[in-house]
Amino acid sequence: MNTQEVLDPQQWSERTFGGVQLHDLRRTRRAVQAASKLAENPLDSLPAQMQTWKETKALYRWLDEPDVTFAALMQPHLQQTREQAHGSPVVLLVQDTTDIDLSHRHKISGVGQIGNERGRGFFVQTVLAVLPQSPEVLGCIAQEPFVRIPAPDGEQRSQRHKREERETDVWMRQVQSIGTPEPGSIWVHVGDRGADMFPFFQACQATQTHFLVRAAQNRRIEESEEEIRYSLRRARSWPSQASRPFEVPARHGHQARSTPLQLSFGQMTLLPPRHEPRESREPLTVWVIRVWEEQAPEGEEPLEWLLLTSVPTTTLEQAWERADGYGDRWLVEDYHPCLKSGCRIEQRQLQTVDGLMRLLGLLSPLAVRLLQLRALARQDPERPAHQVIEPLMLAVLAHRSGGSPATMTLGTFWTEVARLGGYLARSHDGPPGWRTIWKGWLSLQTLLEGVHLARHLRL
Repeated sequence: MNTQEVLDPQQWSERTFGGVQLHDLRRTRRAVQAASKLAENPLDSLPAQMQTWKETKALYRWLDEPDVTFAALMQPHLQQTREQAHGSPVVLLVQDTTDIDLSHRHKISGVGQIGNERGRGFFVQTVLAVLPQSPEVLGCIAQEPFVRIPAPDGEQRSQRHKREERETDVWMRQVQSIGTPEPGSIWVHVGDRGADMFPFFQACQATQTHFLVRAAQNRRIEESEEEIRYSLRRARSWPSQASRPFEVPARHGHQARSTPLQLSFGQMTLLPPRHEPRESREPLTVWVIRVWEEQAPEGEEPLEWLLLTSVPTTTLEQAWERADGYGDRWLVEDYHPCLKSGCRIEQRQLQTVDGLMRLLGLLSPLAVRLLQLRALARQDPERPAHQVIEPLMLAVLAHRSGGSPATMTLGTFWTEVARLGGYLARSHDGPPGWRTIWKGWLSLQTLLEGVHLARHLRL
């Protein structure tokens, strides 16, 4: 991650969209210009970001161009992410789905059903490339927006299994679109319960990648030629092999708490579902890791993860690594609020879903940038800030906080940035989130702009 490119909107937009192929260099220049303005303040509306009616109209016309497509806008970012992933020994490919809720937009065209029958909008399937244990987000390595196609009336479950195209196929399409890593790189597809599908496992095998998935199905397992048991029941019968403390973060209605987690692991051979095509009915040998809380406080659900992986897991250290790797899946859960509340895709006043999908091609890399900004704020906290931060910016923040630019560390710098965004930095507060850091960063930009203006007026 290049610090200066993440911090500077113009450098970031040039790198991310300067290579976009839209059959006209003027369209590429428009992509770079629009992305830069969006990056300066993602929370504003398009007219506020473009600043003039002329520029706003030009952007709306650009978003109506047939050659301006989601795929074309995303291609350089996907390629850059892929190149970084090839240069890393182990990369987690974290995949999940989110819905873009447009139920409040009564006149927008092209929407499909989301949630219950009354919800309207579309879905976005995203795969983030993440370095394990850092955890650094390299970027999106695959992404697909899609509109739900309603199931035929009266369709039975057995008919749904036999349908040629199913909504869940999007998981396998992402695996196939990413493909095979170069020799020396290990790519692990990480998914929640929605990824617990035999075709997903088989797609990973076909592309010479691995999977790490939270189990949802109590699958049949082959214990001997005469005996068949079930995976979840078998894993829960294993005794604890190790334990370690775990900090449960606070969430709505629940306080943060510390608890010991137990771990057990072993190998199983999963039998494929009976409805799978005959040519796909090969058993699958996996490692199973169970992490659980033996006793939770009153009113709390005990924690439990049951994980299936193709990554060889023969030691306790490796088993804990798989559990930690699954924990990195939450980065894609953080990505969704970056896209929705950080970049406000659901509030954009375009009249068609096609237009919103084109705009997603600009906003998706921008949402990644918000996550990377948060990572920067937690990276190398003892490093002197003057080695990374532009001198005038550092001087302005140091003067405002009463510190010294010469002695300020990166940790102190980002804490002061977060204070501008409302962070209190109390002893029991956790590290600031991306929303707080981003608000503080925008406030710092405003202060810096005032300094530049004051210097100009004195001349």
